[in-house]
Amino acid sequence: MKAKANKGRPAQISKEEIIECALKIGLQTVSMHSLGKQLGVSATALYRHVSSKDELIILCCDYVMEKVALPKETEWDQYLYTFARNFRMALLSLPGSVEFIRYNQQFTPKTSILANDALGVFRQAQFDAEVGFMAFASVFTKVTDIVQHQEQAQQRHTDSEQQMLPSVDAEKLPNLAWLLSQTKPVDYDRYFEDGIKITIEGLKAVYR
Repeated sequence: MKAKANKGRPAQISKEEIIECALKIGLQTVSMHSLGKQLGVSATALYRHVSSKDELIILCCDYVMEKVALPKETEWDQYLYTFARNFRMALLSLPGSVEFIRYNQQFTPKTSILANDALGVFRQAQFDAEVGFMAFASVFTKVTDIVQHQEQAQQRHTDSEQQMLPSVDAEKLPNLAWLLSQTKPVDYDRYFEDGIKITIEGLKAVYR
């Protein structure tokens, strides 16, 4: 009697394949079951690398943060500008990854290296440790806000034309009507640069 031929993927799979698949599935729908189904492997094959969904999220975040190049600048404000641009580039290179980053509240190994590097710059500039970390965290959060806004806008417009702006009564709401009359499609490169500039220059004004 002939043995049945194995179908589908081999049981062996790498941790990197699991992480990349999870990022593609997305935070809202990823599970060990959906991963196994997508990759064509058993739960046992997954659990050799990942013990739970919580660990998977941390691994995904670490994978993303590894792509963020450390700035070479030594002045704290210029360091933050470069970090913000590098961070945004890494997030946009992995669509949907920002959801994992915003959800995770723990330091990963790569995040720890980045935070340590940033704190060294603030320490050299004679900041208090907590103030330096808050300055870094404020830029970190601003970048994730802007990237998430950009990805959500792109998702909404995937299957439709430019979204219609709401109509308002110019007599009752003249200032809102004035704003809407000048509203143009968002240039997210400019939106990002303006948002980061406001954040960092605000920090400089407070901590100069």
